[in-house]
Amino acid sequence: MSFYNSAWLVGTGFVLQGVDVLPTSPSGRFMVFTWWLFVMILTSMYTANLTAHLTLERSTNKISELGDLLRQKEYSWGLISDRNLESMMKNHGDKKYQSLLGRAEMLTSLDEGIRRVNEGKFVLIDDSSVITYNFRNNCQALQTYTGTFQNQWALGMQMNSPYSGIINNVMLKYRESGFIVRKFDKWYNDGSELYCSSTIGNDAKFDMSILSGLFLVLALGALIAFIIMFLEFLYAANKDRIANGQSFFSSLKRKGCIILK
Repeated sequence: MSFYNSAWLVGTGFVLQGVDVLPTSPSGRFMVFTWWLFVMILTSMYTANLTAHLTLERSTNKISELGDLLRQKEYSWGLISDRNLESMMKNHGDKKYQSLLGRAEMLTSLDEGIRRVNEGKFVLIDDSSVITYNFRNNCQALQTYTGTFQNQWALGMQMNSPYSGIINNVMLKYRESGFIVRKFDKWYNDGSELYCSSTIGNDAKFDMSILSGLFLVLALGALIAFIIMFLEFLYAANKDRIANGQSFFSSLKRKGCIILK
């Protein structure tokens, strides 16, 4: 077996194909190999993404909103008593929040709520800022944003103060520029944020932004195969010129006519 066919055999084995010698031309083999590689990677990516999606479907927590708590019996929940959140839930127009409050355990302190969460099978309901700060380094706890109650921080000032307008404009400018968000992240994380890794995988969307590099490799392979085919055409025309004693242009024309037939 020649080195040329041996290299083709190794390449087809790499992309899990058979040992057929066809196609025989270098350009055809390169194009077919590129296509096989494209299909193999695409199939592997789809299989891996589907596996991760199905694994996350079974492994992740199904509680994505407060209403999910009422439809399950695995977790108990509670909130700190005599807080603003309790009053808002009690006076909420949606009856499910009143039912949620009625079945919740009243906690005496935040430390008790953190302890119950760490023990497992318990959901602590509180402001997102409180939850984010106190569980920022806890990889065993899962935080879910409901977006139901939107609270804003305010600065108390003297009535009819001449500085109210100035401070409002400055704070609005800080908020629009992202200054407050950056400071929030800096103060909350304090450079000691623990990045929790997951052994389950990442359920990423399987779209063109992910496949663009793969299609680029396919297009590059087709371009290289076309260049190799053009060089083969020139080489065959030159051999025909030597064998028949014709001009190079006549040989190119003759080979072109044969290909078009």
